[in-house]
Amino acid sequence: MKLRMSRTATILSVLGLLVLILSFWRIVQLVAEEEPEPTVEEIRSEAGVPVVVAQVERGNLDVWRSMSGTVSGDRESIVRARSDDEVDAVNVQVGDRVQAGQIVATQRGEATDARVRQARTALGQAERNVERLRPLWEAGALSDQDWEEAGAALEQAEAELDAVTDVTRSTAPIAGVVTSVPARVGQIPSLGDPLVRIVDVSTFVVTAQVSASRAEELGEGQEVRISGREEKGVVRRISLQVDEASRLVEVEVAFPPETGLRPGSFVRMESLVASSENALLIPTQGLRDGGVWVVDDDREARFREVEVGLRGRDLVEVASGIEVGERVVVQGASLLADGTLTRIVD
Repeated sequence: MKLRMSRTATILSVLGLLVLILSFWRIVQLVAEEEPEPTVEEIRSEAGVPVVVAQVERGNLDVWRSMSGTVSGDRESIVRARSDDEVDAVNVQVGDRVQAGQIVATQRGEATDARVRQARTALGQAERNVERLRPLWEAGALSDQDWEEAGAALEQAEAELDAVTDVTRSTAPIAGVVTSVPARVGQIPSLGDPLVRIVDVSTFVVTAQVSASRAEELGEGQEVRISGREEKGVVRRISLQVDEASRLVEVEVAFPPETGLRPGSFVRMESLVASSENALLIPTQGLRDGGVWVVDDDREARFREVEVGLRGRDLVEVASGIEVGERVVVQGASLLADGTLTRIVD
């Protein structure tokens, strides 16, 4: 019995000692200074700053400049009401082609009708007077002066009838396409109100506003294309003066009728202003502060000053400072310093 109690006491003593040792060890772990986590700089110095690179290549570079403007015809004309008489007829609709001198609308009113009747009566009287005097003049019984006065009265009567009649008839001053018809039958317009708008579409003209520096890259006769299309036009006019308010220069580009542009629409255009063949090319985002960051074979970044040539929308020509095949940083350069270890990512 005593032996069993002795063994039990021994076991409990050992267990107590183990618990004491474990507790002490736990206390030591808790009070021990924890090892600090590595900093971002330490991680970067060990693994490298992540960057995206592009290889320097040779190729052809075309430099395009874009501009935009509103389409119009070569000439535009608005046929306006010539009196405040009621619109009697509208002879055209949007999309119709008209010739110069074609009647597009007519107006009628009691006062105008009365003037027309009066002018016709006066013309009839003048015609009869001439016919009555003709035999006398041919027989020498009438002086040349009286005959000339009768002829002049006839011409005046004809002119007065034409003038009164013209007030009732609105004609197209140019050949072209009808783009809008504000006039309606039964409408009573005011003098000068628009009735029909006509656009000469033998040539389409796009008027753009560009900066003075951009205007210097353009020249009259230079080809221009509509963005996303193959149709081409030419620069027809470049204003010699900068607009005082906008500080922009007006440029007119003419396109042939087969381009099918719509007057009043807004279009974007592109013009080839320069090109270079077999040039050293890098992406535009690789150029920073007059130079580039180059990643060498040891994955270290080195800043290199370069001489830049033509600048395109996506690519830049480099005249000197780098070689074909070198790797230029296009993303991640803001974190670099000379000699920084890099990690190239896709």
